[in-house]
Amino acid sequence: MPQSPQLSIVLPCYNEAAGLAALVERFAESCGDVRFELILVDNGSTDRTQEVLPGLLAKYSFARSVRVDVNQGYGHGILTGLQAATADVLAWSHADLQTDPADLFRAFRVFQDCESPRRTLVKGRRHGRALSERIVSWGMQCAASVLLRTPLHEINAQPKLFH
Repeated sequence: MPQSPQLSIVLPCYNEAAGLAALVERFAESCGDVRFELILVDNGSTDRTQEVLPGLLAKYSFARSVRVDVNQGYGHGILTGLQAATADVLAWSHADLQTDPADLFRAFRVFQDCESPRRTLVKGRRHGRALSERIVSWGMQCAASVLLRTPLHEINAQPKLFH
């Protein structure tokens, strides 16, 4: 009987058929010895995603998919994938390789070394963004920091990983 995954990774995919093979291959190359499940959320795609997924799922035992029939946005795709997750540690990121899958496994190692993992959120940090984008992010981080009573930076950066 295979061991259960240590980490569930959710990737909302909207019209990513052309890049899915490279994406899943990069996860296979980057995972090291981490037992993980990769949940590819077909987020209402209208391209060939439904045709591409079965071949990938047959080739990579760590990958599976769930489908959202009508795209309701990135956040809905994340929630759909999180509901399908089976591991105690959850993560999400982008499906277009704007975040390297290796960063997700680095985040998992940081998480494992934390003193209090059940109270820890590990996330990425963005660099080289335009001033207008930084201002919007700063406003969001201020609001989230006040609401959650803890200093946060770049709250929309990927990946995100937590218990």
